Amino acid sequence: MFTNISWGNYIVVVVLLLASWYLFVGLRFYFDDIKEIVTGKRKLQFRTLGNTNYQEPQSELNYLDFEITTSESESEPSGSDTIFQEVDALVKRLKKVITDATQRKLVKQEFENHMRLALTAYPLLRDSPYRSSVDELIVSECQKQGSILLSQQEVEALWDEKS
Repeated sequence: MFTNISWGNYIVVVVLLLASWYLFVGLRFYFDDIKEIVTGKRKLQFRTLGNTNYQEPQSELNYLDFEITTSESESEPSGSDTIFQEVDALVKRLKKVITDATQRKLVKQEFENHMRLALTAYPLLRDSPYRSSVDELIVSECQKQGSILLSQQEVEALWDEKS
């Protein structure tokens, strides 16, 4: 039965099957990355064997590089101005974190860790009257993005937990 199939035909069929499998996997799981590379938004970065200074490609939103504005660095603003600036900065950061988590398709635990990191960067807001508004914003943004949903109680717990 298999004597009618030559080795050449066998190798051609196996190569075609492998190529179609890798094409399927590439398009299914890496479509966004391939699209960014093709459109020129991102360039390929290869690791070299001898390069020990290699850095992972960073997301546009790096969670670890954040600036915390302190009242000493500003020209003596009033207390409410400082809190309002902190709320504004936190809102922008939270929206970026939620959007980035949706794009990167993070699991809920990773998302909560990123949110906890963002919230702990603004200690003035932990006991402020704006906390409930920030919590509602987080819940509504999560619902709007639709990938990871947090309840009001889960958001409250993020403020209190240590990372």
